[in-house]
Amino acid sequence: MMTKSNSSRILVAGNSVVDLIFRGETFSKRREKDRLCLAFGGKYVPEEFFECYGGGGANAAISLARQGFDVSLWTHLGNDSFGRTISRNLRKEKVKTKLVRFKAKSTPISSILLTPQGERTIITFRSDADLITLNNGVRRAMNKRNWLALFSLAKLPKKNKLEYINLAKKNGMKIFLSLHGTEYLKGHDYLKEYFSLADLIHINAHELADIFGGNAPDFNFRKTNFAKKLNIPLLVVSYDIKGSFAYTKDKIYYQPIVKANKIVDTTGAGDAFASGFLGSLIKDDSIEKALHFGSQNASSLIQHLGAQNGLLKL
Repeated sequence: MMTKSNSSRILVAGNSVVDLIFRGETFSKRREKDRLCLAFGGKYVPEEFFECYGGGGANAAISLARQGFDVSLWTHLGNDSFGRTISRNLRKEKVKTKLVRFKAKSTPISSILLTPQGERTIITFRSDADLITLNNGVRRAMNKRNWLALFSLAKLPKKNKLEYINLAKKNGMKIFLSLHGTEYLKGHDYLKEYFSLADLIHINAHELADIFGGNAPDFNFRKTNFAKKLNIPLLVVSYDIKGSFAYTKDKIYYQPIVKANKIVDTTGAGDAFASGFLGSLIKDDSIEKALHFGSQNASSLIQHLGAQNGLLKL
């Protein structure tokens, strides 16, 4: 288990994105089964437009800052208006931005097509912002902080991630990982180095099934100890409306979803759950409390528009 602390200092590594949200009934009308179908040459006029902020790193950093932690974000932005706006928003949320670098060719952008019922399709331009680099500022931060929480960074090569994680471990940091889904598709042999270094891993049920080349409904999440199976000290799994699970080598925990009164937008729900779980675990050293707060955080988030509005305080 973790050591209880209200004063842990967390270094979050991950991307930061501007979310351009288009919401309208026009997208509901173009649904076929589980697909959004748009015509080539078509023009679609939604009723509402919103500019919000997102990205796994920024979402987690703001969530943890609202929970009262000292948080620094290691991210790359473009030297453009979107990048400067994101940086201002991070400072407003009391996230430390000394490791925010304006080195990307452009700031990542997501266009989110949202129905009034909260279903969405996301089109993301990542730029080269995932390619975060090590510098003296990052090294100093690793000397002063207790946790490295790495979120996604899909385009950052595995060798770079492992270099950063190993350096953090040498500095006595604990490691939280929430990798991008494409990495889980590569299977256990590819992932085992991550698993051997992490103190805590968050994954969704579909990604967990991908590791084994299967489908989530075919697995018994209540009875199979996946932490033991994958040799991970603590594994937390979110499974849509079915709730969430946590696994240590000798115990399985379950948490039903915390129901939302109304679903407005599910963007960022996974980040909200993961950062809520991490923050609560650090603060209270209780897996049961962490599962519950993670679920509360995700439930609150999806009742608001955007991936950061609605994140709770702890």
